[in-house]
This record gives sequence, structure tokens and C-alpha cells, in this order.
Amino acid sequence: MKKTGIVLLVLSFVILGLTGCGLAEIFNRQTASAGTEAKKLPEMLINEPFLVTTVNGDYSVTINGARKTAARSKDTSVNPKQVIFLDYTYNNISYETKYNMEFFLAQGDFVVVDDQGNTLEAYNIKDPDRMIQETPSGGSCSASIAYALETDSKNLTITFIRGKGREVAQITIPIK
Repeated sequence: MKKTGIVLLVLSFVILGLTGCGLAEIFNRQTASAGTEAKKLPEMLINEPFLVTTVNGDYSVTINGARKTAARSKDTSVNPKQVIFLDYTYNNISYETKYNMEFFLAQGDFVVVDDQGNTLEAYNIKDPDRMIQETPSGGSCSASIAYALETDSKNLTITFIRGKGREVAQITIPIK
């Protein structure tokens, strides 16, 4: 009787151990795959409007390109390798006035990354012909945001975001 009890006890430990390890392996495999799957964002196309539909109305954003400029800010000690303007256009199709302001898109609506994976900060120069403006329903605006690059990147990856960092779409464009 004692032998049978010991054999059953050992057998139950073996079964429990195999089952437990198998469950842990399955759990770890699911967790690992969930963490490594990149969220695929819709691709924007250069010079093609990207439609955004919200509860407050609709608008479109078009990435027109990235162009180098020789202009430098006198208000900073930063000496970048290159300064570029991200040129874009936004059309207010039906977006309603919110907080007494008309619709506009500014630097907080884009995350810009260079070839080396550096997230870029807006640089303090303006293109007077492409200023960010509030746009009423039915209106449009061509705007630019300057960025300083510490690298010799040839391309930029732009992620369009809304709200509190909600990624909406992405595009990679050459710097001209």
C-alpha cells in the first residue's frame, strides 16, 4: 500500500510538472508574440489626401514633402547638420469649431523620425508662405514645420497622430 501511494504521488508530481511547464510555455509564447507584433498603420501616400473621420467632423491631411533649408535660428545654440521643412496641407471638410478655435494641424500632430531612428523636435524657424492657420469648415491651409537633424538622413518617417498620441497613419518620404 505504501508503494502504491508513493508511485501515485510521484506520478501526480510528474503529470503536474509536465502540465504546468506546458501551460507556462504556451502562456510565454502568447505573451512574446503579442509583444513583438508591430501595429500596422495605414500608409499615407505623398501628395495624396488622407481622409480622417471623427465625431467632430471630417478633414484630410496631405504630406507634400520634406525640403532642406539653409536657414538657421538665431535663438538657439543648436548647430544641426541639416534643417528641413515638412510641407503638408490640411483641408477642413466638416470639422466643427471646438473650444472657440477653428481646425488646424501643428507639430503636435506629427512624430518625425530620421533614418537612424531619432525622434526629431520642431526647430524654431518659419516659412512665411506656409504658416499654420486655423481653418473653417470648407477651408484649407498649406503649412510647414521645421525640424533640425543631427544626422545626414536621406528620408524621414512621419507618423500622423491625433488626440493623446493615437497613431493614425504613417509615411516615409525622401528629403529633397
